[in-house]
Amino acid sequence: MAAKKTYLIEDGIEARCAPEAVMAEVLAPRKWPSWQSEILRTTGPDRIEEGDQVSGEARLAGFRVQGRSDAHVVTEDVFMEDVIVGVRMVVTYQVEPTATGTRIKRTLECDLPGGPSGWVLSLVLRARLRKMQRRALAELAAQAEAEAPD
Repeated sequence: MAAKKTYLIEDGIEARCAPEAVMAEVLAPRKWPSWQSEILRTTGPDRIEEGDQVSGEARLAGFRVQGRSDAHVVTEDVFMEDVIVGVRMVVTYQVEPTATGTRIKRTLECDLPGGPSGWVLSLVLRARLRKMQRRALAELAAQAEAEAPD
């Protein structure tokens, strides 16, 4: 049996707001659809705490799928979740203050499908995850800036 292949993406972006404004967006599941276009709806707490679970529906590759997020680390500057939505992903958000706002880092680690057809699916999945990552970061920064108090 072949070992699982893991795909890792690390990206970052600068937001012109305080780290607290970014984390307010990240830790509010009801806001996720506004900056993650794949997410259609969420059900969960107003603000995530460690151990919380969020369920919802997403659109991936033209299909509607049910998903779940389990919060493993929740601090003032880190959120790490274990996501299952067709595939398993571990997603981590980290914020760090800068001279002009906040540096947002997002890491996504995904188990890629195995087997002969899994190789082809993995190629498509990697491209899709990379595009999704860049867009989510840009939309998160824009949403946090718009919602931040003046």
